[in-house]
Amino acid sequence: MVTFKDRLYKFEEIEQKVLSGNIEDDKEFIIEALRSCFFTEDGMTVVDENGVTILCNGAHRKIMGMEGRAIVGKNTKDLVTEGIFQQSASALVFESKQQETITQKLPNGKTILVTATPIFDESGNIKRIINNLRDVPILNALFEEQLKQETLIDAYRSELTKHNNIAHKGLIAESTQMRGVLEIAERAAMNDSIVLILGESGVGKGVIARLIHDMSKRGSKPMVSINCGAIPEQLLESELFGYAPGAFTGASREGKMGLFEVADGGVVFLDEIGELPLNLQPKLLSFLETGEIMRVGSTRNKKVDCRIIAATNRDLKEMVDQNEFREDLYYRLSVIPIRIPPLRERREDIIPLTITFLKELNEKNGLHKTISQEVLEVLKKAEWNGNVRELRNAIERYVVLSLNQEITLADLPQEDVLVKDKKIVSSEKLPVELTEVVQEMEDEYIALAMKKGGSIRKAAKLLNISPTTLFRKINRE
Repeated sequence: MVTFKDRLYKFEEIEQKVLSGNIEDDKEFIIEALRSCFFTEDGMTVVDENGVTILCNGAHRKIMGMEGRAIVGKNTKDLVTEGIFQQSASALVFESKQQETITQKLPNGKTILVTATPIFDESGNIKRIINNLRDVPILNALFEEQLKQETLIDAYRSELTKHNNIAHKGLIAESTQMRGVLEIAERAAMNDSIVLILGESGVGKGVIARLIHDMSKRGSKPMVSINCGAIPEQLLESELFGYAPGAFTGASREGKMGLFEVADGGVVFLDEIGELPLNLQPKLLSFLETGEIMRVGSTRNKKVDCRIIAATNRDLKEMVDQNEFREDLYYRLSVIPIRIPPLRERREDIIPLTITFLKELNEKNGLHKTISQEVLEVLKKAEWNGNVRELRNAIERYVVLSLNQEITLADLPQEDVLVKDKKIVSSEKLPVELTEVVQEMEDEYIALAMKKGGSIRKAAKLLNISPTTLFRKINRE
C-alpha cells in the first residue's frame, strides 16, 4: 500500500497508481499535471473523488506554513472545519462540476488565490481535482514589477495572447493591419508564387520577405538578397545572372555564378525592384516566364529553381504610366502583392515595438533600462516617417545616452520627436562635436533628396554621389 509519505515524495509510484486505474481518456493529462506538482513554484494539491487530499507539493507547504501531513489524507470539508481554510474550492467544484477560483485568507495571515480544476473519468464523474495556490501579495508584486519593466504597456504582457497577437521572428503585429499582413504572408509561404512587398522605407519589407522564406518549404535553402538600387547599373546584370569565362575584360577565367544560381532551390529577394534599369527588365521577365537564365557572354540557357520575392517603396503603377517600368513585368511581379502600412497608420504597434527593442538593447548591452509612461505617450503620437527603422534607432539612442535607469522626457534630445521646430544645434547644447552636426545636416539633406527624387538612383544624382554611397549613408548605424 502506498502511504501518504510515499505520495508526497515518490512521483513514480503515484504515476504507476494512476496508470493502473480505470481512467482511460485522461491518463496522460493527469500524469503531466502530477508531474507539474513537483516542478512549479505554485502550491499544488490533488484531491481524489471523495474529497480527500492525496498529494501536495513543497511550494504548497511553504505557502501554507505547515507540513504536508496537516493536509494530506484529510477531507477538504474537514480542513474547513479545522480552520485551515475558510472555504474549500474543491467542494465548490464537486457542486458545480467546473473549474472554480476563489481567494481566501490563511491562518498565517497570507491571502491566496486558489484555482480548482476537475478531471473527469470516462463516465463523466469527477475523479481528481487539482488545486493551484498562489500567494496574492507575491502575485501583485510580480505584476507591478512586470508593469515597470515593460514600462506600463497598455496590457500586461501575459495577457497579449488573449488578444490573439501574432509574432513571428520578432515581428510585432498588435494592429489589425499588421495581423492582416502576416496572415497574407503565411498563406504566401505555402506556395511558390511571386510576392511583391510594397511599403515605405523602413516598414520592414525585408523582415516580411525573410518570414515568407523561413515558413516556406524552401526555408532550409538559401535566401539571397540584393538591392537593385545599390549596385552600379553596369555591374547589376552580372551580379544577377553571372557571366561566362572571359565575358569581358577582367572577368574570371572560370566565369561566375549569378545570384539566381546561388539561390537555386531557395529564394531571391529583389529589394528596391523599382530601381531595376529598363534594359535589364526584359531579362528578368524572361526568367520569370521560363525559369531560365543566361550568363553574360554566354549563349546557353540554364534552368534555375528559385522563388522571387520583390520589394519596393515606389509606386510601380505610376512608374508604368511614366514609362519607367515595364507593364508586363509589373503584372508578372504582382501575383501576390503585400502592402505594409507605415507606422503612423498602425500606432497600436509602436509601444510593443518599443518594448521589444528596449528588451533587445538591454540584453545586448547588459542594461536594465525602462521607459517612462510620458515618453511612451510621445512615441505613440510621433509621425515616424522613417517607420520601424527610425523607431528602433531612436530607442537605441535613448538607451545609450540616458544617464538614469528610467528613460524620461529629459533624456530625449532637443532635435528629437518632441521638438516641433527642429534645430541642428543651439547654444544651450554647446559644446557638441562637429562630426555630429555634420552628420545631422547630411541626414536632413539626404531625406530631402529622397523625397524629391523618389528613389536612391535619382536622389544620388541630385546629391552628385553614387547610388552605392547614398545607400551606405542611409543604412549606416
